[in-house]
Amino acid sequence: MGVIEEVRDAMARREFVPFFQPQYDVLTNKMWSVEILARWIESDGNVIMPGYFIPELEMSNDILKLDWYMIEEACIFLSKLDSNNIPKIPISINLSGKHVYEVNTVSRLCEIVDSYSIPHRLIILEVAESTLMENPGVIKVLLDEFKSNGFRIAIDDFGNGSQTMDYIANLNFDVLKIDRTMFNRDVDDIEFQKEMKVIFDYATKRHLNTVAQGIETREMLDYLKFLGCRIVQGYIYDKPMPESVFIERFKEHLLDIEVEDILLTEAPTMEADLLVSAIFKKYKSVTYMNLTKNSYYVTQYDEFGTGIRPVVNSLAERLTNSLDSIAPDDRDLYYSTLSVEGQLAAYNRGEEMVEVTVRQIGGDGVYRLVKITNIFVKSPAVDDVLAISLYDVIRELEPDEIPVPVEEPKPEKKVRDIVTTKKGDMIIVDQNE
Repeated sequence: MGVIEEVRDAMARREFVPFFQPQYDVLTNKMWSVEILARWIESDGNVIMPGYFIPELEMSNDILKLDWYMIEEACIFLSKLDSNNIPKIPISINLSGKHVYEVNTVSRLCEIVDSYSIPHRLIILEVAESTLMENPGVIKVLLDEFKSNGFRIAIDDFGNGSQTMDYIANLNFDVLKIDRTMFNRDVDDIEFQKEMKVIFDYATKRHLNTVAQGIETREMLDYLKFLGCRIVQGYIYDKPMPESVFIERFKEHLLDIEVEDILLTEAPTMEADLLVSAIFKKYKSVTYMNLTKNSYYVTQYDEFGTGIRPVVNSLAERLTNSLDSIAPDDRDLYYSTLSVEGQLAAYNRGEEMVEVTVRQIGGDGVYRLVKITNIFVKSPAVDDVLAISLYDVIRELEPDEIPVPVEEPKPEKKVRDIVTTKKGDMIIVDQNE
């Protein structure tokens, strides 16, 4: 009997059982989601790992049968949580690219999920990066249909295939799962750091959640936290486990709020948006500065995340040009604090930021009290000293607070007369007017 026939018989005997591997939020150490995985457990207890049967099934349409089998198992599991008054958790399900050849894939998925009264947003459909090239146009349409029906999409095993960010930029998805092979590197490797920066910068601009897969060491976990990766899946937290074990683990890691709260279930696409919206409610623009290279660019809310890099200009020139708008009595403090030299000196002293509050006149002729906070930040890809500047308008100045213009002394006018002396000499005499 071949592998495919064995799998068919095993599914009929329901020997395929779900195992669960949690994904953790590295900031809270709480479960963010869980991936459901197929394990083939024979009647004698022998466990057959996916590496034995998945490649064989991928060569035929039988992989679709396993997918639908696991989708139903996921719904049964979430339904059990509900019936036991345990908050439901988002669940990731692997989906073969061969579903593009099926008829009514989306409607069938909706029918199964709805039959268990599971909110669509709790289902995360994982599509492997390697399958995206098989029929890219049709797959894009399928993913768009899933999204329009409220399901979330994850690009799985990113970095293990031949895809480029230019290609996945055309896809509508929520989660970027970075393949474990990307992390089999030394965290001090410069090329590795550059690759990671590109990926995480891209995910930030797309407002995607990033899931780092296969993380096993504290060193790599700390580095991912430094990069801003929020979600980790790997042995450093948990191995895949049977349902009963997972439920006990899940109870230990419940958030103080219900798992279905919008801040968790919608976070993959919304958390960056929420943060950016909050920042730009207070700060109308944010300045990014490279103190080492004496450069800066300004990003405003409507530009954020578009992928269009603003023009880079001279930071020293900007500061000089802005001096005229600062009240004369505040100019020395303003310049000494915010000059490139002043900021680098503060950075070298070990300060985390510099702040200055000054009076400034706007283009509308109104004087305001403003606070400028420059926060030093570090990128793992470069040794340059970087800073982010936040500009906050505190209030308009009262009439008695407005600086009185200082009139420069006018030069005295001289009147020149030609005078004849008693001796008959002619001289020129300057007199004050």
